Formats: sequence, structure tokens, C-alpha cells
Amino acid sequence: MESPNLLVLRQTLLGEKPLGLGIRDVLARLDHLVTDLSRDLQVELAGPAVGMRHTPDLHRLCVARHHWTGHDHEWGVAICSMANPAFPRCEWRLSTVSRERLPIIVRALPAFFREYARIALELRGSRPSVWRLHEIAELLCIDSSAKASN
Repeated sequence: MESPNLLVLRQTLLGEKPLGLGIRDVLARLDHLVTDLSRDLQVELAGPAVGMRHTPDLHRLCVARHHWTGHDHEWGVAICSMANPAFPRCEWRLSTVSRERLPIIVRALPAFFREYARIALELRGSRPSVWRLHEIAELLCIDSSAKASN
């Protein structure tokens, strides 16, 4: 049985559910899930671009051991500024982005999970965390024919 949060995210991607207030709770829980998986895998990723309008490549969904504040270093996913690509700077967690950026983040998640699962498999082999990433990627990767049939 799949996580209800991932099913809500899938329904949102399919257009079956509106992008409402509940999506922030789903993204907060997804953030915790990715934190657990990335802590186990310790594989970095500069994922899909999630910038806005005139600067689409300025921000990316990144997995790394992020430095948030003080001595808080934690593996996980964050929206990072790529102003200096050699040193991406984490700016927001998934659920704390602006209302304008929220749909961009949601639309980027299937590509994020596909890419993260691919690179994790290359670097970490067949660990349970890698297979969990593949399951999530498969669940969220919705082709246009699936959208059209709804």
C-alpha cells in the first residue's frame, strides 16, 4: 500500500486534485521522506530547475548535506540558489516556497525523483533506499496519455 501523501501528490499531478493548501502538508512529509532516504544514500544531486520567469535556472531542487543555520547540517532536499554553481545555497524547504513557486516545485517532482533514482542506482547499487526512490519515481511519472484519459 502506497503512502497517502504520495497518492495525493499523484492526483495533483494528474489534475484530479487542485493545488490547494493541503499540498504544503504533503510536501512537508515528502521532505522528511527524502531526508531519510538521502541520509542513508548520501548521494548529491543538482536536480531540475525550479526558477521563476526571467531566471528559470537560478534555482534547482538539490539533494545534499545542506547547511541551514549555525551548525545545522542535514542531508535532504532543498530549493537552492545556483548563483554560484560551485556552491549552491539552500534557501527553502519544499513546503516553504512562495505561492508562485509552489506549482513549479510540484511539476518538477517527477523529474527530480527520476533523476535521483537513476544516480542513486549508479552510485549505491541495489539498496532498499534506491528501490524506494524508483517506486516513488514510477508512481509520480505521469505521461501525457494518463493525463488525457482523466
